[in-house]
Amino acid sequence: MTKELNLLEVQIENKNKKEEVDEEVNFEPIDEKIRLHVKKVIEALLFSCSDPLALNKIREVLDTFCSLTPRQIRQTIEELQQDFIGQKRAYKLEEIAQGYALRTHEEYAPYIQILRHQRRYDKLSPAATEVLAIIAYRQPVTRPQIDAIRGVDSSGTLMQLLERQLVEQQGKLEAPGRPSLYGTTKEFLKHFGFKDLHCLKNGFNHSE
Repeated sequence: MTKELNLLEVQIENKNKKEEVDEEVNFEPIDEKIRLHVKKVIEALLFSCSDPLALNKIREVLDTFCSLTPRQIRQTIEELQQDFIGQKRAYKLEEIAQGYALRTHEEYAPYIQILRHQRRYDKLSPAATEVLAIIAYRQPVTRPQIDAIRGVDSSGTLMQLLERQLVEQQGKLEAPGRPSLYGTTKEFLKHFGFKDLHCLKNGFNHSE
């Protein structure tokens, strides 16, 4: 049995090496027009995601209009990183948690904290109240599950609730793509004057 496992490991290693060599041999420069479009699409995807975006997810989207190898995609992402540095943007593109994400430079953190503090006291919109109610009653819940209940995209509203610290990430769902799970916070209890989550049994009718 051990011999068979060792043989399987060798076969897998050889296959990975072959794929790397094939990618190296078959690598071709991307057409300039396509390359610029790909960069814009990747930037748009990163702006729309609060969680790090995995390379395979980026590739799935790009495959809808062009076929690129992982190396070509990584090269384009590196170019995008250099663009942000050269343009002295307030944010940067980083590879974190086996994915890519846009993050603001540390020097702007104090200003962002001021904004978050102000937003914390803004009245919740109907959409935010709806998303918050779904999370409160269904937690832990993923964004796709929230979208399915509401019938519309909730990414922007969810980001607002995260910024106001009314909800937080509570791990990952063991499913394809490992989407983030969200639940309410202590700030949520303080905001609505709840002692604990058991108070939700009496209804989500407490007004601000």
